[in-house]
Amino acid sequence: MERKYRVSRMAYNTSRFTFHALCYLFLSIAVPTLAQNQVTLTLESGSRRVLKNSEKVLKAQKILERAKANLRIARSVYSPQLGIAGFYERRSNNDLGLAEKDYLSSVSLSQLITQFGKVPKDIDQAQESARLSEIELERTKQEVIFALRRLWHNITLTDEEIEQRSIIEATLQEKLKVAKRKHAEKRIPILSVLNTELELAEQQLALNELRRRSDIDKAELIRLTGLGALTDVHLSGSIPDDDLTLERAVKLGLENRLALKELTGAINRQERLVKETFWHRIPELDASLRYRDAHLFLNQRDRTWDTMAVYDPRFIKRKRDDAMPFEEAYEDDRDGWEMRLNFNFPLFDGGVTEAYRDAERAELSRLQLELVDLQKQIRVEVHRAYREVANTKEQMEIEAKRVQIFEQRLRTIERVLDEGLDLPSYRGLTFDDAFEAQAQFTEAQRVFYRTRRDYADAKEQLREAMGWIE
Repeated sequence: MERKYRVSRMAYNTSRFTFHALCYLFLSIAVPTLAQNQVTLTLESGSRRVLKNSEKVLKAQKILERAKANLRIARSVYSPQLGIAGFYERRSNNDLGLAEKDYLSSVSLSQLITQFGKVPKDIDQAQESARLSEIELERTKQEVIFALRRLWHNITLTDEEIEQRSIIEATLQEKLKVAKRKHAEKRIPILSVLNTELELAEQQLALNELRRRSDIDKAELIRLTGLGALTDVHLSGSIPDDDLTLERAVKLGLENRLALKELTGAINRQERLVKETFWHRIPELDASLRYRDAHLFLNQRDRTWDTMAVYDPRFIKRKRDDAMPFEEAYEDDRDGWEMRLNFNFPLFDGGVTEAYRDAERAELSRLQLELVDLQKQIRVEVHRAYREVANTKEQMEIEAKRVQIFEQRLRTIERVLDEGLDLPSYRGLTFDDAFEAQAQFTEAQRVFYRTRRDYADAKEQLREAMGWIE
């Protein structure tokens, strides 16, 4: 009995060990799949991902697809039209004791040969919708690329600031250790230690804020590029400065701004509308020509004329039964030819045609003036943005020099107070001077990092003023 118990106990321990081993093996395989995927992005690869995965871009593409489909619908009249038609009818007349039946089947093939006059309204509206949808897609692409570049600047500058402040934090931690040791040795007062602790706490607070900002910006970058929520993103490379002259920047603005492209397309359409007022002088006209089963039609829709060729032979038709009284032949005589011409020439239209032309010309002049005004605005916007880049760059360089000056002054004051140096320019210093120097250095750092972001923001504003995403 004891032997059997030992065997079962051993089997239990073996199965338990096997179960735990399998669980460990499963977890060792499954855990990496749950870990964060590391992705390194360059600006080029990030741009490709944004244009491929952004919901805004995808929605704009679908709107364009719908507009192009509507345009194909409007233009379907230009394609060959093929159809088949037929009917069958049967009836009886009890009074006369007659049974009658009718049937006919025909096939029809039509083709628009030519069209002249005004562009039909449905096609005009479909073309305009497709044109505006294309511009909107380009505008959406610009928006997401500009958003990506701004995020790239923010993340890059934040990471650089974290790196620089981390070095300062490590230096302050070492400085605090030395200050505490000197205070324990009664060489410096407690205020020196407190001042160092305050400086270290301010740096740690700034680092924590920067890490939170970087986390938020990277989450937005993940959303924009369509990466997974658990992706760990690393940026490779920085955004280079644009080496542009003012003349080149203005030229790019006039070439790439979508508002100009949209307005130019509206002017081209309006020039066509002005020319189309000529067709109001043409008399109303329609005609037809038939030879057997072949037809040629000239039809008028508003001020648009369509020349249509139609061929509609009958391949099943009832023959006339001469034995039946009151029987009539169903089919008409198509052995010959037939021609018809209708026109209406107004002698006086009350000046409607000239009024149409004056209205369209006035609208064209308005659009042309709007184009000139918009070009001037773009020149001024690019000029202002270009100068702002220069201003923020100079301010950044000045603040960098200020940080160096205040840091050097702070370190000198600390050495004078800690080591008792006798420097002519630093005699009579107190810890209040050290606190003031520390506050000035911290503020100089904050202003310098802010001006760096202002400089990056100014560069992106210049690109947006130029409409340049390359």
